[in-house]
Amino acid sequence: MTLSVAPLVEMTGPRRLLLLLLLPAGLFWLLQAFAPFLSLMYLGRLGSTFVFTIFKPLLPALATELSEASVRGRLVFVQAAISSGAQLAVYAMASLLPWGLTTALCGPPFLLLFVATLFVPESPYWLVRQGLTEEATDSLRKLRGADKDVGAEADEIRKGLEQHTNTTMIDQIKQLSAPKHLRPVVFLTAVFGVRELGGQYVIFAYTVHLFRKAGVALDAFVCTVLVGLVRFVFTIIASAIADRFGRRPLFISSCLACAVAYAVGGGFLLLELPGTSWVPLASVLTYAASYSLGIGIMPWVLLGEVLPTPVRSLGSTICTFHFSLVQFVVSYVFPALLHATSVGVVLVIFAAVHVVLTAILVLFLPETRGRSLSDLQDVFAPRSQQVDSEGDSASDSRGKETPEGKEEVIE
Repeated sequence: MTLSVAPLVEMTGPRRLLLLLLLPAGLFWLLQAFAPFLSLMYLGRLGSTFVFTIFKPLLPALATELSEASVRGRLVFVQAAISSGAQLAVYAMASLLPWGLTTALCGPPFLLLFVATLFVPESPYWLVRQGLTEEATDSLRKLRGADKDVGAEADEIRKGLEQHTNTTMIDQIKQLSAPKHLRPVVFLTAVFGVRELGGQYVIFAYTVHLFRKAGVALDAFVCTVLVGLVRFVFTIIASAIADRFGRRPLFISSCLACAVAYAVGGGFLLLELPGTSWVPLASVLTYAASYSLGIGIMPWVLLGEVLPTPVRSLGSTICTFHFSLVQFVVSYVFPALLHATSVGVVLVIFAAVHVVLTAILVLFLPETRGRSLSDLQDVFAPRSQQVDSEGDSASDSRGKETPEGKEEVIE
């Protein structure tokens, strides 16, 4: 289903697509809670998975296109903080309430989100891609405030897209052949894939099982709630510092910290030192904190920032499909790997993967903090094209139009 996201976004618009999915999302949760037959519960689960598959790439890209550069990273991290808080609430409810009631309580928030989205304008970038420039300017006025001049920002969006009037997926596929469009897609695909190979999904999905296998002294469900609490707190911290320290240092340091947490936890489990049963819990909590500060949400921030506007819908679909595919493979292989080896060996493998991801980030990750989306469109372009672009801008500034309509070159 991931491959259907880009055509749906281009056909309906990201904001409209979000509205169309929010109410069914809540109904699918209620169906799981109150289904009289097992087949209907499976249908609700399948529907929830379908909606989540579209939400995952849609929300960060929409938030990026709606927000100003100065608050763009903070906004996506706030979204992640809300998600972490909701996950913590579900962990707590699951330990205190019956399964059916916990599942039912996951439905009503989608109604509140639907009402809130009614007041959100459509993405100005999508409107420009559809040739609706006046509607895009109106959208910017609603987003920035009626008293703020949005003419310059509207012109910047239009100029960034005037060379790529792509409104169909065929057009975006053609644009993807350009190196400056293909390179960021390949980079982010690698980031998402390697990150999933680092085991982030299994750490949070198999938390209870991992703690029991590791022999942690505390109750496994209490440990799970602690993990959720740490994620929530540190995601809030990340939302406060995301636009202050920059994407690159935050992402790289977060990835290194995750590698160290994995290595320490795995090493202590392999050595089987007496009196160290608390170390796996401390390692997982440290991993959860480091993950929340950067590696957890930063790829989704970059998904909206470094993918060029002409291929953003297609690029985000490719990255999300690869993310879902690798996540499925890891979740499928993990139980067999854990059975064949041990928790310690698995954690050491995950640490090595994070070292590889750190190297990728150091070599290829650009800094995007405070830069407009138009400015970031050529950040992965070959250096010769960047020089040509700068030269064109310089030549434009040296020439001006005379009253007779001829260009006069100013020495």
